[in-house]
Amino acid sequence: MKTLLMKKIAWTLMVWSMLLGTTASAQVKVATLDLQKVFDSYWKTKQISDNLQGQGKEYEEQREKLVQQYQKLNEEFRVLREAIEDPAASELGKEKRTKEADAKLAEIRELEQSINDYDNTTRTQITETQNRMKKNIVREIRETVAGIARKDNYNMVLDIAALARTDTPIVLYHDGSADITEKVLTQMNAGAPVSETP
Repeated sequence: MKTLLMKKIAWTLMVWSMLLGTTASAQVKVATLDLQKVFDSYWKTKQISDNLQGQGKEYEEQREKLVQQYQKLNEEFRVLREAIEDPAASELGKEKRTKEADAKLAEIRELEQSINDYDNTTRTQITETQNRMKKNIVREIRETVAGIARKDNYNMVLDIAALARTDTPIVLYHDGSADITEKVLTQMNAGAPVSETP
């Protein structure tokens, strides 16, 4: 995604530089934005984070119940195995307990599989929800940025928080005079419920 972003920025800058070279009267107006700050400070981000934490807590509580059940079954299996190995036990008793132990072991294996399936399914669901909500927030930010850019006649808005693949900043210098971060944040947080106001 970062590579695609870098290519888009490079392509856009190249097009703008060609336009500037051919049209001296054309003036490019560029604004900057700290996308990470906007994302982190947006009220919906906190709301989504709280919801995901709630889901994570429910997941942990349910998983803990399964683990306790698993531990109980293992303890029951251990007691049966000790009874089978007891030299004082009759052959008939050992045979009965062996069948019980085999059934208990099958139950343990089934529960292990259930725990693994639960872990995989729940983690996948939480990750998918997180990714979907992140995309929705970024879309909202982009729409807000586009509206402000059009209104203020900016031709381009660059993300000053963006990093190249080498973890170096894409925007190496800006003087901050055309930074619209706070303007975007103010507009996006204007509709926040009272309890969510940052």
